[in-house]
Amino acid sequence: MNRFLRATVAALLLAASLAATTAAPTLHEAVAAAMTGQSRALGSSLADAGAGVEVNVQRQAGGWAFGSTVIKAPRREGAYPEGALFLARLGGGGAWQVALDGSTLFAELAAAAPEQVVSKGEKETFGSNARHAVQQVDTGLALPYAAGASWRLIGGPHGWSGQPRPWSSLDLDSRAANRDVLAAQSGRAYWMCSNGGHIRVIHDNGWTTEYYHLLDEIRPDGERVAMGAYLGRTSTRIPCGGSAGSNHVHFALKSGSSWTPVQDKVIGGWRWFEGSQAYDGGGCRGTDCRYVGGWFPNHGPENGRQFANDADHTIADLGSAESPITVSGVSGNAPATLEIYADVHHGWRGDLRLDLIAPDGRVHLLRSPAPSDDGTIIHETYVRDASASPANGVWKLRATDVDGNHSGYIDAWRMTF
Repeated sequence: MNRFLRATVAALLLAASLAATTAAPTLHEAVAAAMTGQSRALGSSLADAGAGVEVNVQRQAGGWAFGSTVIKAPRREGAYPEGALFLARLGGGGAWQVALDGSTLFAELAAAAPEQVVSKGEKETFGSNARHAVQQVDTGLALPYAAGASWRLIGGPHGWSGQPRPWSSLDLDSRAANRDVLAAQSGRAYWMCSNGGHIRVIHDNGWTTEYYHLLDEIRPDGERVAMGAYLGRTSTRIPCGGSAGSNHVHFALKSGSSWTPVQDKVIGGWRWFEGSQAYDGGGCRGTDCRYVGGWFPNHGPENGRQFANDADHTIADLGSAESPITVSGVSGNAPATLEIYADVHHGWRGDLRLDLIAPDGRVHLLRSPAPSDDGTIIHETYVRDASASPANGVWKLRATDVDGNHSGYIDAWRMTF
């Protein structure tokens, strides 16, 4: 090979090498960088522990991608994985713009994403969660097991990863045959670790709850779950690292992208308090205060009086139906985060408009007609600001059929104050 040819080949190889080193990060690389960057910004050293980062792409279309990402934890006591949902958009030059759930950018990208990647219902949940996270409203949470059941507190307020603050987490177990872990409030559920065991539920009122060590868990991909819906069972599983000495659920609270102390939060009817060190403390209900090792009945959401109507109300073709609920014993006005759950059956649910009618006649749109939606069942939860209306009085769920050829019925509905 002559000198000129060798020089040409060398130049081409150098150019290829430079191009390779300056190429835009792949989707996996961009998501991993965003996740480790957020972790370090929040003061965590987990990204430097060397257990690795998972990127689980769950949906992808038209230059958009959605999924979960997890920084895995070393298998030692007090270590827990850190996870996030991600949304990524491919920009000019092949660069990915990545946002993690709980951020304003995530909500903005979710609103712009195609519905194959982020559904209409998810867009509403992400937007509502982002708006209410700023307000820090009451949690509206039950405990993660059946209403009325008592589970033992085996670890009081502590950090998601043990000792480090904020102390956002509780360790709970039934110490009985029924170890079912249930959603603490309605929301959208997501599968986090690729090997399972870790579920996140994003709630419309600005809070997010986390559940780890699950066995026989569901595999949700953004489905709406109701409060009390089955998520899995307590176990000692550590699919993304950490440790567990006995069966329990590691249950934690987030607001936006940050862990939030459970101190002074009312969850399951108990106001939780920290101890002098992580894993101590307990909860009080009035003058009844209990500590680690004690049993805690689940009283449901703290201000969580529920009112329901389970009677069927027929929706005629091109007609409407109203199902009433009489609310009494609730002082003042309705909450700014009134939760309405609707169970409606119809031959073509896209024909339906759902409205909530307050006692003073104010009308809150819950669901608009969607002509292309040929589903037959509505199991949806809505959160509306009803604070301008009195709480007590007759509330109505109105279902209106706006197109012909199908009929249906309101099966049941409820409101949580």
